[in-house]
Amino acid sequence: MAHTLSSVRDQVEINLLDSANLIWSTTILDEAIRAALLDLSRIYGEILTLNGLDAATETTFADQDLYVLIRGAVAYALIFRAVGRYEEATPEPTLAPSFAINAQETMAEFRALLTQADLRLKQNSADSPHSGWQWEESGGF
Repeated sequence: MAHTLSSVRDQVEINLLDSANLIWSTTILDEAIRAALLDLSRIYGEILTLNGLDAATETTFADQDLYVLIRGAVAYALIFRAVGRYEEATPEPTLAPSFAINAQETMAEFRALLTQADLRLKQNSADSPHSGWQWEESGGF
């Protein structure tokens, strides 16, 4: 399935319970998606693209990493909001700490998903140093 900025943004909005963009603007969500895609690119070892984001015309990450991207975008959106709440002229002290904890926990989940994706990509790699081991029993030496 070809994922686009619009379809990914819709899923991020659903995860944030903000389909009407009353809390997170599409500009903030796009930046959160961009940040998560950059982190995923580091795992892939190449710049990944999402059709519609920054004039990209194709999506270059695997379908199985869509959830990783979405959770990453959610984590970044929460962090952007938490930082914004702390930097307001009149921050709400009762909201920010619990919100910041939720943002940290979501980011930790994203980092764990990135680790899993990294391990999967290394396991499936045909390139050194992550390619399959050659054992004497298999005639590799």
